[in-house]
Formats: sequence, C-alpha cells, structure tokens
Amino acid sequence: MSFLARITLAVLAISSMSGCSMIYKTTGWFAYDYTEEYAIPYTMKSSDPEMACGMTTAMAPTLMSFSEVTFPPDRAAVTMYMMSGSCAEEKAHEEALTYVRAFKSQNIAEAKDARIREKRAFAVAASRQYMAYQHMVAEFGEPGDECPDLSKDEEIYWVLGSIAGMQSVMSDLRSQSSVNVPKDIAMKAVRGLQCVDNVRWWGLPQALQAGIWVMMPDTAPKGTDPWQEMANASRIATASGVRMAHAIEVVIADGSGNTEQLRDAIRRHAASLKATSSNPDYRMMDIMASRQITAVSDRLWTEATGARTPTGGLGTFWDDVQPKANTLDIDDLLGD
Repeated sequence: MSFLARITLAVLAISSMSGCSMIYKTTGWFAYDYTEEYAIPYTMKSSDPEMACGMTTAMAPTLMSFSEVTFPPDRAAVTMYMMSGSCAEEKAHEEALTYVRAFKSQNIAEAKDARIREKRAFAVAASRQYMAYQHMVAEFGEPGDECPDLSKDEEIYWVLGSIAGMQSVMSDLRSQSSVNVPKDIAMKAVRGLQCVDNVRWWGLPQALQAGIWVMMPDTAPKGTDPWQEMANASRIATASGVRMAHAIEVVIADGSGNTEQLRDAIRRHAASLKATSSNPDYRMMDIMASRQITAVSDRLWTEATGARTPTGGLGTFWDDVQPKANTLDIDDLLGD
C-alpha cells in the first residue's frame, strides 16, 4: 500500500471516529432535553411508585453515561438519584419490619441478619441521595450564606437537591455511617431552602427549619414554638397537595421520642389525604411522602402487634378506644 493510500485511510478513520463522537454528543443532548422536558415531569405526575422506581433506577446510569462525551446532566441527575434513593429507603423500611417481627419471635439469627440488610439498604439510599445533592451543588453551587440566582424552573432542582442532602445524612446515620456523608450538609440544606418561597414550595423551608429547632432548642428564636411552626408548615403542605412537610414532622417527632406529637401528625396526615387530593403536577412527591409516613406507622404497629398498619387503617392505632356498636334493644320491639 502506497504512502498516499495509508494517509487517506488514516484520515477516513479519524473522520469516522469524529463523526461517531458527534452523533453520541447529539444523542446525549437529545436525551438530556427529553429527560428534563418529558420523562421527569411524566414521572412526577404518575401515581405508581414502583414504576417510578424502575424508571429512575434504569435511566440514571444510561443518562449519566453520556457525560463521557458531553457535559453531565446535573439537573436531571438530582431528580433521578433522589427518587432512586427513596426506593432504596423503602427496602430498608421493609427490612426494619422483618427485624421487629424476628426479634418479637426470638429468632435472633434472622433479627441480626435483617438488621444488617436494613443498614445495607440505607447505605445504598445514602449514596444515591448524596449523589443527588452533589449534582445540585455542581449545577448551582454549595448552599450557604448566599442564595443562587434561580429561575422558577430551576427552583425545583434546588429544592429536591436540598431535601436529598438532608435525607443522605439521615440515611447514612441509619447505615452506621457506611457512606461517610458530611454531617454539615444538613444545616447547609436548611439554609439553602430559605432561598425559596415557603408557600410555593409546600411549606418545606419552614418545616425543615422547625425540625432543626426541635433537635437544637437553643437555636430557636425566643418565644418560638417549633412544633407549632411545624404544624403550620404541614397546613401549607396540605393545601398545596404535596405533603412532604408532613413526612418531616412525622420523622422529627419519631426521632425525638414525642409519641403524642407523632400520633397526632400521622392522624392529621391521614385526614388530609381524605380531604385534599394530590397536586397533579407533583403527585409522585406526595405519594412518596405518604409512603414514608406509612413506614413509620407500620413500624409502630409491628412493634405493638406483630403486623403492619391494617389496610385503610393509616391514622389509627391498636389501642384506640373503639366506639360501641349500636345494638338492638329487645324492649324497643316489644314496646312498653
């Protein structure tokens, strides 16, 4: 083969590889746009969390692979990793119930193994939630003293990324710090959420701030009742149809050992589900919040009775006083 022929083949090969690279880049841009404009909004509006888990878990690595040939899809990644983290949390909650049942039946080996499985699932959740937070930071910067310049369309990613950061800290603690998520993310997330409107974003900024005041009473402004602030945030959440603030109130009450507040929060959540429909644009977020509350209720029921919350029984408890059934008095039939 002549020198000129070899040069020609080399040029053609390089051109071919360059063309493929451009095709991959173009495909990646298309995939990013499709995910943000259609896939994520569709998932947010859907009502099947298992399908949403399958979609986000499958799409995340596929979409992220395009970052090898173009820029990373940080905004889409925030949503997908947050939701897939919640899916791993759901598995952890199931293992926690297995642990309680095994412990109650004195099956020590199964109880020990279930606890290990629970921690492993929480480690997966923490890793995914932390990745969601990191993608938010890559897109907008670290939450801190200054607020980023966000458009209304960008605020959702800031909100979800901040929530994921808080969740990652909590999940990591439950996994026995397997992931080593920085603990200061929690305070950064709370400060970051103060950058968005409280009513527009479902009472979340107020709920998280009140949660910090419950855990660290010395930081609360004088004369402020953190539980009342949290209840106010939950009312905003009810009106919005996205009850993530309810989940925060339940988790904080559960963690603080405030049984009365915990039961009241679960009852109010159950009542709100009957009174107010989910926001159609964020139905999945409302469902995920309700699932988190149901997980707490299931654990309480299982610890007390050995079985989870009865079907249709969210907001009730095993020791509730049952109303007396109306009985027929024979004297009413016989007359005087």
